[in-house]
Amino acid sequence: MKPILLSLLGGGLLWAASAAGSAQEDRLIVEAIFQDEHHRFDQAETLFVKLYHLTGRSEYLVQAAKEAMLPGGDPAKVIPLLKAWISRHEAQSRDTGPVRMLVALYAKSGRLDLAEPLADKWLVHSDRPADLKLAATLKNDLGKYKEALELLKRAYAKAPDDRTLLQEVSLLEKRLNDRQEAIRLLETHLRLQPDASVAVYFKLIELYAKANRLDKVLELYKKLYEKDPQQYFLQKIVKLSLYTHDLNGLIALLEKHSRGNEALLYRLYKETKQYDKAIALAHRRYVETGKPKWLAEEAILTYEKANAQKKITPQVLKTFRRLFDKALKQGVDDSLYLNYYGYTLIEHDLDVERGIALVRRALKQQPDNIYYLDSLAWGLYKEGHCEQAYRVMEKVIAGGGNKEPEIKMHWESVRKCMEKDRAF
Repeated sequence: MKPILLSLLGGGLLWAASAAGSAQEDRLIVEAIFQDEHHRFDQAETLFVKLYHLTGRSEYLVQAAKEAMLPGGDPAKVIPLLKAWISRHEAQSRDTGPVRMLVALYAKSGRLDLAEPLADKWLVHSDRPADLKLAATLKNDLGKYKEALELLKRAYAKAPDDRTLLQEVSLLEKRLNDRQEAIRLLETHLRLQPDASVAVYFKLIELYAKANRLDKVLELYKKLYEKDPQQYFLQKIVKLSLYTHDLNGLIALLEKHSRGNEALLYRLYKETKQYDKAIALAHRRYVETGKPKWLAEEAILTYEKANAQKKITPQVLKTFRRLFDKALKQGVDDSLYLNYYGYTLIEHDLDVERGIALVRRALKQQPDNIYYLDSLAWGLYKEGHCEQAYRVMEKVIAGGGNKEPEIKMHWESVRKCMEKDRAF
């Protein structure tokens, strides 16, 4: 047994075993492969024609036709041979390879009038997906879109692959204006073949988006992310979840894929006020990273949870201070945390003097922050320094702080204190 060339596929040459042949056939095969691999398609075509004349095998004739369709190839060399082969084998052969190639060559040269009769006689009634898809392409080029669609449906029924499906969908959407049927086909395909290519998912996403079915778009991106957790998919999921207000759905997904997404999951827990989950995650992040900012976050969440439940007890404040003191000792110096801790010490009269000191540290980083200035003014007010508090609050109000209810309350208290001082 010896190998002979059968076909080109994706630029590589496929081989199969055949009965022993001549040394001349072997030599021509090797030379044809060499010419094809070096993109001398005209010379490869000539060699395959010689092989066809030498052996009479249709595989060589089909390969010669494929070379003829490539740059530099000469269809005129093989078209007469294809026609002659078809004429000789019309009665008995079920080999549609030469027919497919003749139809393709006619179509490529714009001779659709010659291609269609061949397709109708040989390909339209074939049970081979390749024949049916070629005939469908021809019908599409002729503007016979419904016929093309029926042929593609038959091809898909024989071999339900992604490419045939996408051809059907393209016809339905762009030529037959039937988006609903296109969506139905894609949905059915994905139910039966969830491991379909990304191209199928993206096409259905595109059609859902055109129909403004954003919930379905979100669902598909989630499925894609489950299959392949790419950041691109996650970014789309986040944007759509925020737009459709599906934060709980986003949280459920991230809980399954938390590794690498802890920061986003943590923000979502805080946004949805899921304090217990947020506290647990902050604690875990501290254990995993050793970063003291997570102690500060845990302290804030402990306080916010109690505040939301209207249960700010001495024990809560004790835990809050313990966590924050540990965070500061380990190096936390962010103005946000300094102000939060300082204001809380002031607000609950835990240690007003220390609270003011912490707020002043925050103001060194952001001297014009009206919220930090408000904290300072409130601390000065608590210590009885009404005039100093008043001057600071003037900056807060000038900065637009009077829009905040809590700041308005502080302003009223400081102003009354100032008026009382002046009365004396």
